[in-house]
Amino acid sequence: MRPEIVVGLSGGVDSFVTALLLQQKGFRVVGVHLNLWTKEVSAGLSQLCAHLNIPLLQYDGTELFRQKVVDTFISEYLSGRTPNPCTLCNNTVKWALLRRAATEAGIEKMATGHYVRVKDFEGGPSLYKGVDPVKDQSYFLWGLSREILFAACTPLGDYTKKEVKAMAERCGYPSLAKKKESMGICFLEGRDYREFILLQLPQLAEKTGNIVDLSGKIIGRHKGLLNYTIGQKRDMPLKKGLPLYVARIDILSNTIVAAEKNELFTHTLWLEHLCFQRESDLYEEHIEIKVRGLGLNPEGYIRIQRESADLLKISLASPAWAVAPGQPAALYCGERLIGGGIISR
Repeated sequence: MRPEIVVGLSGGVDSFVTALLLQQKGFRVVGVHLNLWTKEVSAGLSQLCAHLNIPLLQYDGTELFRQKVVDTFISEYLSGRTPNPCTLCNNTVKWALLRRAATEAGIEKMATGHYVRVKDFEGGPSLYKGVDPVKDQSYFLWGLSREILFAACTPLGDYTKKEVKAMAERCGYPSLAKKKESMGICFLEGRDYREFILLQLPQLAEKTGNIVDLSGKIIGRHKGLLNYTIGQKRDMPLKKGLPLYVARIDILSNTIVAAEKNELFTHTLWLEHLCFQRESDLYEEHIEIKVRGLGLNPEGYIRIQRESADLLKISLASPAWAVAPGQPAALYCGERLIGGGIISR
């Protein structure tokens, strides 16, 4: 009897080639399409599954997605923070729903088209960067539980995107290989995040306020806190002909704090909402940090100090610039993802 595996299928080339590879390895593949924002399954996905004789199940996660991702996305921006909804989705919704679908189908293993690798490390599963540095998606998965990793399979971590597209063409699916990838945040549907939030909360449109310098002196007016993020210079005043940048967003006083570019560098970050596979990993010598956002990612090794059960102090070898509270940070020891958290300040 062939081993079974559940594969999350979106209709794109990545998840479909994942299913192809697992079929070639002898698995009986059961496709699961997660309905997270809309409840429609594309005709193309249904046809592909029929062609490969893959049963396709639909799983409704729209309410969980709205609660965990969309509502959090809005509330974080309203708190002056800068969230990353793809991290929220992967760590609290997508993999959890796929695991639930697999359990209900009586199947132990599950797979996705993520460009990451799951490998054994000292007797347990660990996530490693995908071999394609451009497509590596480990940054978004630092919050996956050990239980999820024991069941997870990610074949594309061993391939580049170019190789994946070539596989689709060789197997007779050239149109899938050339299909335009969906970019950006799915629920925004091409809109700017400000537009999306204002559709939910139109009363925010008129809430303007002061822009102040680091000493507290009023130097201008902002167009609503929602229109600003840390490191932004658009719509900011000048100082002696030089641009100023958003250094801080103060929700309580409805104020933007402005500073010169060199004043946005920092050698210290604090992480909260932590997730680590092993406590001992925090004390490795060569740990690097990855932060994706408007600012510059700090290079070099970091030093970690636990401040409390859910707060880490991160000391950087080289300074980070314009790092925004609310952004996820992933920590690595070489290629191995050891965990991460959310930047609090």
